[in-house]
This record gives sequence, C-alpha cells and structure tokens, in this order.
Amino acid sequence: MKSLNLNYLRGLYDFLLEKSDGELEGFDINLPANRKALFEEMKRRFSEFGPVSKSNVIDGFCFLISNYSDDLLWRSAIPHDLPLNVIVDRGGYLKEVLAVLVKDDFLLADPKDFVLIDEVGPTGLDFSK
Repeated sequence: MKSLNLNYLRGLYDFLLEKSDGELEGFDINLPANRKALFEEMKRRFSEFGPVSKSNVIDGFCFLISNYSDDLLWRSAIPHDLPLNVIVDRGGYLKEVLAVLVKDDFLLADPKDFVLIDEVGPTGLDFSK
C-alpha cells in the first residue's frame, strides 16, 4: 500500500486563497475563462513542487477521480474554506486538472492501493520535497 496525503492538493490553490472574499464571490469556477486562469496558476505552482509533493498531488487527483462522489473526500479536491460555486462535473474537473498538470501521463488509481494519512505537521507541508 502507498501512503497518500491529500493535504498537498491545497498547495495548488494559492491563486484563489490569496483573493479577497469579494473577488472570490465573482469567481465562478465553472466558467471556462476562470478555469483557464486557475489551471494556469495551478500548473505554475505545481512546477515549483518537489518530486514527493508532485507524486502526492498526482496520486491524490487520480484517487479522487475514483471517489469524487464522496463529499468528505471532495473537500480535499478543493479547499472547503473557499466560497466557490459548486462544481457541476466533479470527475471532469479532476481530469482537466490532471491533463493540465501532467498531460495524459496518469493512470487512474485503485482506492484499495492507498492508505490515507492526514498530517500537516507543526511547520506545515514542505512542497519543495
């Protein structure tokens, strides 16, 4: 079994986490232009991650594609403290993110192959690793 920490996904959302509440209210994640801007920033941020962090992100999104109807797990896909519109097509969104980050170079994960860990640590996650 492989350990998987879905907390690493949060690091891709700095673009939105840095916005004010007013800016977020006007950001509809279902609009193609907004998604494009978000995905470009996610790709830029992902390029700064180290290999362990990248692996957690890719495995995390692949894992979530198999489990996107689980509302508790879905809260890991998009930080739940972001007041965003409901994503219309969860599976499609996750596949779009993966396509932007790693092109078509990913395999869907069997959830039974992973054990989820929920650790951040006293100093937070180190995305450089």
